[in-house]
Amino acid sequence: MNKSIVAPIVLINLFCLGAAGASAHETWLLPDSFSPETGSPLEFQMSSGMSFPAPGSAITPDRIADASLASSGQSVALEVQAISEGVLLMRGVAEEGLSCARVQLKPRILEIPAHEDVEHYLEEIGASEAVWNHWRAERDESLWRESYSKLARTYLRAPSEVTEAGCISASVDSRFDIMPSQDPTQLSPGESLQLKVLFNGQPLAGQAVGVVREGNPPDKLRRSGEKGYLEVPLTGTGRYMIYATHLRPADAEEFNWESDFVTLTIEVKAP
Repeated sequence: MNKSIVAPIVLINLFCLGAAGASAHETWLLPDSFSPETGSPLEFQMSSGMSFPAPGSAITPDRIADASLASSGQSVALEVQAISEGVLLMRGVAEEGLSCARVQLKPRILEIPAHEDVEHYLEEIGASEAVWNHWRAERDESLWRESYSKLARTYLRAPSEVTEAGCISASVDSRFDIMPSQDPTQLSPGESLQLKVLFNGQPLAGQAVGVVREGNPPDKLRRSGEKGYLEVPLTGTGRYMIYATHLRPADAEEFNWESDFVTLTIEVKAP
């Protein structure tokens, strides 16, 4: 990231604790159908909230760095429409087979003034022991100022005889990412989704990853293994959000911490 290009400082109280659990500050992307007809219009909703998938607050269009829909080896831009009832609306067209929509947000800076709020934050995201130790060593000497970026992705499938899933294995330019190792649109209740966590294109071990199924509280955080792999059980039908935050110390004039948030959404249907 170009550290000279950052948004103005934003004072944010992210941490409304309690029943909201670890999904309190996630931003997700959902299509109006995970199984559209080929060639049909698609509407996508993007929102940040405390209770997935209920809308919380809408992302403003000026925060978008990239919004695209990839399928069959090609990618087209999503068309931003409007803000309505806590969501940002975008549109695309369903292509044959598997499609992957993604929205990358521009970096912003936040301040967290209270030590107890920082502690809640680190607990919620499952921060590494190295992060905890670094913060404990410096917490009485500097204010928490964090540059954070967000990436939201979703997967859908229109009818097709083609079974290849190119858009889940295609190279991406995201610094921090969670990539499915299989087609996430072809899973049934009781199966698990295999994922690989990457940072700067390399497998990332020990990363905390969460999952929440609509209508249920978030599961306990899981951590990626030595080669960045982990499995997420899909216990029933419905929409799921998989989420993670990679946080690390930073040495910049504008901020002393840096993070990347990633969410994936999928739908699991009855066989």
